Amino acid sequence: MAEVIALAGWPPEVLAYAYAMYSRSSLSIKESMKKITNEKAAGFLDTFYFKYGHKSIADNAHIPLAVENVSGIVAFELEDEQLWDGQERSTRYQNFDKPGAYFIPELVRHTPHEQEYCFIADFLLEKYRQYASACFEYLAKKYPRPENMKDADYERTLRARAFDVARYWLFNGIITSVGQITNAGTLEDQICRLMAAEYLETVRIAEQMKQACLSKPFCPEGKDELPVAPTLVKYVSPNGYKIRIKELMKRMVSEYLHNFMYPGAYNNYTRHVKLAYPFRSIQHEIVAGLVYEATNLTMRDIQSFINKMETGNMTWIINQVLDLREKHDSLPRAFAHQRFTVERGFDVPRLVVEMGMSDDFSKNMKQVASKIEQLRLVLLANDADYLIPFAFRAGTLYKMDYRQSEYMTVLRSAPQGHFSYREVAVEMDKQLKELVPGFERHSRVTPFEDESIFKR
Repeated sequence: MAEVIALAGWPPEVLAYAYAMYSRSSLSIKESMKKITNEKAAGFLDTFYFKYGHKSIADNAHIPLAVENVSGIVAFELEDEQLWDGQERSTRYQNFDKPGAYFIPELVRHTPHEQEYCFIADFLLEKYRQYASACFEYLAKKYPRPENMKDADYERTLRARAFDVARYWLFNGIITSVGQITNAGTLEDQICRLMAAEYLETVRIAEQMKQACLSKPFCPEGKDELPVAPTLVKYVSPNGYKIRIKELMKRMVSEYLHNFMYPGAYNNYTRHVKLAYPFRSIQHEIVAGLVYEATNLTMRDIQSFINKMETGNMTWIINQVLDLREKHDSLPRAFAHQRFTVERGFDVPRLVVEMGMSDDFSKNMKQVASKIEQLRLVLLANDADYLIPFAFRAGTLYKMDYRQSEYMTVLRSAPQGHFSYREVAVEMDKQLKELVPGFERHSRVTPFEDESIFKR
């Protein structure tokens, strides 16, 4: 007789062990669970997961973690996982007037540069407050409260719209928190990747994530639970392969690929969403992705010289990358995000233009960019990146099938989302329709013309 059984009350690693044993016996899940102990789970995982390399076992252990009071850069790095479920705390609901609203890097604290760093950060927060107030007042005058709408709902809705514009003044160092649930295999890869990050804060957080998995968890009052992953993450260490690839590709671009590039031709940093041109071969596509992550060039720029190169040259570069790979290293990912920079310029929200404040907005953003670049010359590492406002553009490469792209455009075009990524989603949908004509009437993307100021 068919039966569906829900399980609760066991630590994540015990459940991973239970399912592994379940797949290796004829016992029912209830019979299997009665035979399980924490000690047996630890011993089994040590043998089969680490010694024999049965990596799929970790997929059955789902670990909930909350990473609190970190910068936006750490939040971005945490979410940069293909198999990841979680939520970042929205800036829309935060109070940035309280002390400690932004992160000050460890290598900046108590140095002569801390005062300049905080001056820029405080200036950005003041502009955030100014624009939040000005935008709300403008919207309140333009859109009177509907008769059927309560005062509280009306004010909350318009303030949310105002914050969406004002948030362009927030910056990478603003404090946030992230809650996530991942399987242990993904968590292990995530911590290894974060340990190899270029930001010291991210490395520190990775070490804390490992320790949190090995220590007693936070539980409801009266409960005493075991650590969530005392075995599966105990051997995590920095992902050296990722570091080696970056160093190799930087050398490749400067010493080898530079001969195929056209000096001064690659500075098209206008905001755009573009489908990539077809590549000559899968080898050309792989190398283009590696170059993209190692430079600040647009993909169209990279394609303009990569597609002119011989397939043999591409194969040689790929072999150089694979030669750096050790036994447990995964292949480079299909997703790539370029480094934070002010070089690509910034977006000016439409409401700011409508309000006649674009000159003030642009003048101050340019001044901030100049100060960030000056500070970058004297700070160690990439600590000036924490001050880059959200208004500044970045480059991101996605590789998706049609189903994934359709899901993303529908999800991110919804009216309750921020207009910046809604614009990107709508443009993605437009280009998908051009790529695959005939499906237009099936599109579920929410166009901007159907938007109501009072619906979120």
